[in-house]
Amino acid sequence: MLNFALDLNISLKAETLFKIGPFSVTNSMVYGLVTVVLFFVIMLWATKKISSGAPQKGLAGLIEVLTEFVRGLIEGPLGSRELANKYTAFFGVFFFFIITANLMELLPIVGPMFHAVVGGEQIPVLRPFTADLNGTIAMSIVATTMVQYFSIKEQGLKNHILHYFDGKIYNPLNIFVGFMEIIGEFSRLASLSMRLFLYTEVGEILILIFSSLVIGHARTPFLALPILIFEGMIAVLQAYIYVILCSSYLGTAISRHRQEAGINPEMQSA
Repeated sequence: MLNFALDLNISLKAETLFKIGPFSVTNSMVYGLVTVVLFFVIMLWATKKISSGAPQKGLAGLIEVLTEFVRGLIEGPLGSRELANKYTAFFGVFFFFIITANLMELLPIVGPMFHAVVGGEQIPVLRPFTADLNGTIAMSIVATTMVQYFSIKEQGLKNHILHYFDGKIYNPLNIFVGFMEIIGEFSRLASLSMRLFLYTEVGEILILIFSSLVIGHARTPFLALPILIFEGMIAVLQAYIYVILCSSYLGTAISRHRQEAGINPEMQSA
């Protein structure tokens, strides 16, 4: 009969490492900063390699393939190849950042193994940025704000407002529906942030539990390999869902204006 207990420290919120005046610096902020630096270094290197014009292999080749994947992914929701080319960089940043942030979660230095002692307690120095609800809310605010900005840029402020009311603001029913649509923008923000947060947090808990079972009982680390592969797949899937949702929001916002302007998506995609 086996009898064992796991001493796990699972926290649903980011922990404060230190303060700068009244401002608290949490372990998810440190993780986010590390992710941003690593992300931009990799992207600058890959951009330089790809812009050389030579066929790419390895990581640069993978990034080039994934960039084309993002371009094709957003072409459908946006309705044209032209718009997809125009906004690939924006949606690509979210796609690659989410993948980078979620894959870094699998490194041994993320979590309790690499910790600092604060107030007599051991606190992980690095906590996944997307496992902090504040982090995912901040990302969703940026994404939602930029979608609104791009919508106004594509069709003007008047048409942007009218798309909520189906173009007929004097119809009482449309006014009601329009206000519901505006409220729906906030539900989209909540949906984006909560979905990304929950998937990452659950993944972090699973990795912590499986790692503790393996390390704590002298079992081979390969026992944790299936969960690590699964989490890698979830990282890519979450980036995919995030981008497809954000591009769908933008596509929906500008679709009525494009139809009224007589723009044929099939001709633009050709």
